[in-house]
Amino acid sequence: MSKFKKLTFLKVLTTVAWADGEVSQSELNILKSFYRKFDLSKHELDELKPYLYAPILKKEKDLLYQQMIAELSTPAEKNEILAALENMVQVHKRMKGDERILVDQFSEWLKRSSFTKRSFGRIRNLFEKTIFEHARDPNPDMEKYFKRRVLKKIELKSSHSGVVSKLTEEKLYFICLVGTLMASIAHVDNRLDPEEKKALKTCLAAQFELKGKELALLFEVVEEQGRKDFDFHEVLTEINRLTSYNDRLQFMECLFAVATADGDLAHEETEEIRRITKAMRIPHNTFIQAKVRARKNL
Repeated sequence: MSKFKKLTFLKVLTTVAWADGEVSQSELNILKSFYRKFDLSKHELDELKPYLYAPILKKEKDLLYQQMIAELSTPAEKNEILAALENMVQVHKRMKGDERILVDQFSEWLKRSSFTKRSFGRIRNLFEKTIFEHARDPNPDMEKYFKRRVLKKIELKSSHSGVVSKLTEEKLYFICLVGTLMASIAHVDNRLDPEEKKALKTCLAAQFELKGKELALLFEVVEEQGRKDFDFHEVLTEINRLTSYNDRLQFMECLFAVATADGDLAHEETEEIRRITKAMRIPHNTFIQAKVRARKNL
């Protein structure tokens, strides 16, 4: 199968991961498994990145499904996709036996000479059931991993520096949730400019009335977390649970403040903020208005 046709399949698969409005770390890991399996080049991975940043419009999604069906034109190409699906079913933990039936059903659909619009929805549902069904299952070993990790890091840094915070664990946890997302915007381009560092500190200080050594300590923690992989789903779920809608609007302004601190607003930064604000249930037109304000302030 050509790389071009594999990319269409992977784009479709990525749109399925976005079905509930966000991509969890578990879903991202599953997608990356497929990316590795198809041995994609850096250029091809770059082509997939926009589909990971944010969901696409329904019209574009339907066109992708039609394109995938049209491109899977030979038995060899269909069998290669089926082999990949079967492999994922076999290696994925906690899979149920009836998923073999679902894969067989998809095989039957691929053998048909024509498809209807209803087929697109059925294929999407099949992918959800065979590949992403358990992606959001709670893992007792990983539950609140972010919380445990950041609180332990604060404890260790406090003992080394002698700085003791008077804030409660819950307050420290919340600051690190918000701070990590702000820092992740600064690290979209894999570096933290002095201006971005200053803006991040300013936002933390203003939002949480932090200063001095306590601010420096927490900044160090969130800066480290922001440049590492973290469970996007856990962090955003907790932020939504702990904040009001108005709180999240203020937080969105902080994200844009950090993104524009270096005098520019890169496309990658904008897309990451869009992904975050969508997960925070902020309407798209509100996000657009904030983006326009941010550009005017440059």
